[in-house]
Amino acid sequence: MIVALLQFLKLGKQTFCFVILSFCYPCLFVTSLRAETKEIYLPFPETWNDPIQNAKSENKTTQDPTLNQKITDQNPSSLGNPSQTINPGSNRKLMETPNPKGQELGINGNSKAEAVAISAKPDSKKNKKKEVIDPSKASYQKGKAYLSRDQKQSAEQEFASSYSKEGDAAKYSRVENTNLFGLDGKDKESSSLVEKQEDPDLKIKTQFELARSLDRIGNPESEEKAYKEYLKLVTEFPKHPELTPRSHYAMATLLIRKKEYRSALHQLVAIIKNFKESEEFLPAHHYLGKVYESSWDERDLERSLKYYQLYLNGVEGKSPKPGYDFRKETRERLRVLGSAI
Repeated sequence: MIVALLQFLKLGKQTFCFVILSFCYPCLFVTSLRAETKEIYLPFPETWNDPIQNAKSENKTTQDPTLNQKITDQNPSSLGNPSQTINPGSNRKLMETPNPKGQELGINGNSKAEAVAISAKPDSKKNKKKEVIDPSKASYQKGKAYLSRDQKQSAEQEFASSYSKEGDAAKYSRVENTNLFGLDGKDKESSSLVEKQEDPDLKIKTQFELARSLDRIGNPESEEKAYKEYLKLVTEFPKHPELTPRSHYAMATLLIRKKEYRSALHQLVAIIKNFKESEEFLPAHHYLGKVYESSWDERDLERSLKYYQLYLNGVEGKSPKPGYDFRKETRERLRVLGSAI
């Protein structure tokens, strides 16, 4: 009996100890877990899921690429709320990371030098230069308007007013008045305007306008003056790609009208030899055919046919410039000369 009682008590002690241990062990685990939690650093801050705080953090990182580079190099826990505790080792690394450019960062991550440059940037609106108005332009435009209505006297006055002022349009006004003065027979005034042109290209153009205006008057005296102006142009500007061949061509047609065929022949040959790319190259062949067809000491109908045919071959498939289209006349001359020969 006594032995049975002692065995019961011994079993009860074991059961009691087991119950006590079963109850206390979870408490000890939780307590130790809580104690260890203080030393565990979460991979992301508690506010990581806060959309407002996250948006601010991302915006700041995007605006400042230099700061973004520094944050990337440190502990990921620093990407969240700046109020969160940062690993001391990572914090030391952040503080020791040098600026790649060796500059101090100012507001918004910009260097102080950049901030000064931005603040010192001039205001384009304040410093924008006012557009300079050409004082000679208005009178030039008025002169062109009068000229379009064939009011030559009013146009001359406006052009004269234009080149009496300093401005870029003044040189073009001289070109226009050179032509008008030439048509009025005022060759001295025109020559004076030619000499006042400083730009070489405009000077030759003004010279040509003077010669052409005198040529258009149509009387023997003005034709002689025009010839002299053309001659001055081709001798003083012998290689101008546009106006020199035009001057040779104009001299040739003027001399043909005066029946000075030999002199005209020399002007046409100068075009064919020296200005093969000019607009006058093919028409010069037509006029050579005309010269050799004309009645003079060196008349040669076979040569005339040859040059007429060269002209037609050259213009085939092309649209000649107005004033240089002699296709109809050339075909007629070929028909007549062919039957005569």
